[in-house]
Amino acid sequence: MGPLFKHSGLPVYHEAMLFVQMRPQPQHGSFESALAVARAPLSAGLQALAFFERAGMIKRVTPVSRTSPHYTSRMLVRPSTERGARPELIGVLGDDLEGWSAPTLNLSAALDQRTPGGATSLVELASDGDVRQLQLALAADPTVASVSRVPTRYLTAKSAARPSRPTTKKAKVAPGSRIAAMPPPVRTMWNLQKIKWSEARNLPNFDDGNNIKVAVLDTGVDNEHPDLKDQIAGYTYEHPDLPGASSAQDLIGHGTHVAGTIAATINNDLGINGISRASVHAWKIFDDRPDLLRYSDGTAEYAYFVDPVMYLRALIDCADQGVDVINLSIGGGAPPDPTESAAFEAVVANGTTIVAAMGNERRDGSPISYPAAIPGVIAVGATNLQDRITNFSNRGNHITIAAPGDAIWSTLPTYPGQMGWRAERGPDGGWRQGKADVRETDYDAWPGTSMATPHVAAAVALYLANGGDRNPTTIRNALASSADKVPAMGGRDFTPDFGYGRLNLEQLLAGLGQ
Repeated sequence: MGPLFKHSGLPVYHEAMLFVQMRPQPQHGSFESALAVARAPLSAGLQALAFFERAGMIKRVTPVSRTSPHYTSRMLVRPSTERGARPELIGVLGDDLEGWSAPTLNLSAALDQRTPGGATSLVELASDGDVRQLQLALAADPTVASVSRVPTRYLTAKSAARPSRPTTKKAKVAPGSRIAAMPPPVRTMWNLQKIKWSEARNLPNFDDGNNIKVAVLDTGVDNEHPDLKDQIAGYTYEHPDLPGASSAQDLIGHGTHVAGTIAATINNDLGINGISRASVHAWKIFDDRPDLLRYSDGTAEYAYFVDPVMYLRALIDCADQGVDVINLSIGGGAPPDPTESAAFEAVVANGTTIVAAMGNERRDGSPISYPAAIPGVIAVGATNLQDRITNFSNRGNHITIAAPGDAIWSTLPTYPGQMGWRAERGPDGGWRQGKADVRETDYDAWPGTSMATPHVAAAVALYLANGGDRNPTTIRNALASSADKVPAMGGRDFTPDFGYGRLNLEQLLAGLGQ
């Protein structure tokens, strides 16, 4: 059995980070004129930011907009719009006492017309102890719309179990491909049987969803996996202006597992069957650099967090590109900041349905997890083979529906990777990376509400493909009214464990013909 990703007890905010959203400024006909205005006398809060910079307390300022210049290493850098081209160095600190961090915020406000709610930048400080003072100074500035701590969104912390080992069997492979572990025969996949997948496919005029766009915002995807590559229509992972390198590889494997449940190639005599043939558009929202997590018992590990700028950029892309469904198998304890809220509002207003995981902290009291608890989001819990709620699936009144989420077989990258790294003490007493927490390759069975969520995302894709109304509220109501009221619900129409019941794909689609 694979890892169980949890975030209970972990920091809910990133250390030494603030999101600063500026009030709209007049637009300028050229970059040079915008730069001149940005260098004009600063307002009180931005003067405080400039003071922090002069004291060496500001590391970098990164606008959410990909095209706005960013401040780093005592320089102002303008990203290139051409793929692979080097960024342009605009300015270096010299005798100029004001520096570049504060003008970067003004410049972003003058250039950014895309970020929902207004131009937003991530301000990274050298020390978390200085965050509160700067936050108060910026909050009092009339040119600043909002300033907030940055919520942390997680996949992994301490793994509850090690990945399963490869079996001695070999799956059928495409020429030149290598598959290590073999899932059970597709006809025996319990999760597909539970949601009546075969019965749904036998409905009159069934459409597999080829023309529906499903966004997977996750750890990336192995877009060359032989059981998945034909379904990947787009993959965004490069962010040259961000400090953490982000390669095309899905090191953790989580995103590839999610994508396989949604759309692994159907009936190709290889591996598993996905639920739909939807067009998967993947955004990698994790960089390849693990961060140190310290625990109250004195232990630590290196784990991967959602990168807040990559995440917001992906949400904005989804709004711009008109994707139909977004799968978010991520979670964290902090409510959304204003920019995350504005991005969700923009996506939903565009007719996109967002599906998110309830979280895996049931044994820790089911703390509320976001984005599942954001209004307008379809929150998904996890059930097991017996149609009971799993012993890890969070409960809460914001849940909409439950779906299979225990021992779910799906695709994993065909190359090695890891969920994180153990932390060990070095000679100086500090923490350093130790042994990797390796994952399986090719296929594996994983538990989690992360695994339940793509069942519902794929069901939404099929609902749309078969004539359902592209309206998130209508879709939520259709999922609720068609769900199976399993015996564990005790005859109730809704419970905080199951929501309105366990997903029934046949009933969801059959209702479209009535």
